[in-house]
Amino acid sequence: MASSPRCARSSPRERGAARVSPLGRARSLAYASGSLAVDVVGPILAWIPYLYAPPADLPGAAALLPAASVGVLLFVGRFVDGFAEPIVGWASDRADTRWGRRLPFVLFGTPVLVASFLGLFFPPFGPGQSLATGVWLAVVNTIFWCAFTAVVAPYLALLPEIATTSEERTRVSTWMTAFSIVAIVGGNLVLGAVVAEFQGGRAWLGVHFDNGFEPQALGIAALAFFFFYLSVAFVRERPRADGDPPHLSLRAAVRESLRNPAFLPLVIPLSVFLIGVNVVVTAVPYLGRAVLHASEAEAGYGAAAVYVSAGLSLPLVGRATAHWGKKATYAGALLGISALFAAIPLVAVSPHPTATYLALMIALGLPVGALLVLGKVLIADVIDADYERTGLRREAMYFGMQGLMTKVSFGVGPLVATQLFDRFGNTAEHPLGILLCGPVAAALGVLGWLAFRRYPLP
Repeated sequence: MASSPRCARSSPRERGAARVSPLGRARSLAYASGSLAVDVVGPILAWIPYLYAPPADLPGAAALLPAASVGVLLFVGRFVDGFAEPIVGWASDRADTRWGRRLPFVLFGTPVLVASFLGLFFPPFGPGQSLATGVWLAVVNTIFWCAFTAVVAPYLALLPEIATTSEERTRVSTWMTAFSIVAIVGGNLVLGAVVAEFQGGRAWLGVHFDNGFEPQALGIAALAFFFFYLSVAFVRERPRADGDPPHLSLRAAVRESLRNPAFLPLVIPLSVFLIGVNVVVTAVPYLGRAVLHASEAEAGYGAAAVYVSAGLSLPLVGRATAHWGKKATYAGALLGISALFAAIPLVAVSPHPTATYLALMIALGLPVGALLVLGKVLIADVIDADYERTGLRREAMYFGMQGLMTKVSFGVGPLVATQLFDRFGNTAEHPLGILLCGPVAAALGVLGWLAFRRYPLP
């Protein structure tokens, strides 16, 4: 008896693997370098509240907006961008161009991303023009994050398509993590120091800058532009085959993503956890003067220490994953970070606050390294589970749906932190709003860990 067409053909995983040649070291490194472009913007973006709403006791500083208003306006951009994520993912999965499905988004979206990024750090309105500044921040921030999504979601969607085995994905993901660490460590090492050095404005290379954010934004924009293009310069996407299943409508694609039994148990815990992470990230710039009684430089050094430690921990992440499995290692990292967040108020009562702060940040490195590596691997596993179930290649749709939920978290975190600043204070005389960010983040992390226990894949 003749076999059915479904039984006669190879599995979706086998067909996908057969169409893509193994990645060589050079192509893998070039693709992974895109993570530097993704993450080089992160440290300075976390300081936007400090730029627009510096603490009242900062010498010579003038607030452009109240802290609570900055949090609300930043949330608007993230909220709008969250809904852009699945649309970009759906459009990328359906795209059919001579360059492929993903590459056009990176090629044409990068200039918009870079231009809007610069706009965030060169607001054209000064103190006393709150309405105009607020509109500028809301609009430019929204454009930036939508452009960021249009570039990064298709870039990340290439990973499960060009790396077809678990070993290859783990290797590329590890290199991506290494590039991310270089970007984040480098940014945090210089960010606070340059902000402190340029306090009140100064000239550099014959150009006057009003603050330390402006020269850094120019350099970061150049790096992002270069590495986004390098990351896709040598990528050859999987060719579309006649046997590929038809595309789904946007509504059907969203519905099918939510029906994947592994998807929501991964992204809901991550979204809750990321709210807490971004509460702490927003608080870090204010720690230097208000809690450590030092400068912005020390706050930046602590953030850099997290990722130096994370980089050194990467070999241990591989061993832990081999011994305990991906799910258990990821869950342990969630709990470890939550415990360390809860300890942040101890910095204020320590006789050596800077040393205590740096010790906490170094300890955070091990669980952070695990999350950085395994986050990409787990979502690739979820995509594979969908591919086996439906036969559809929908990498960008999954990254888009993940972004819909996590981008809102990135907006809620600063919103929560700035409300704490507004209610309880963010100055040396009244630092409680800064210190409360740690326990609030810890509680959210524990909730994320509890929810992740329902994740069904190993």
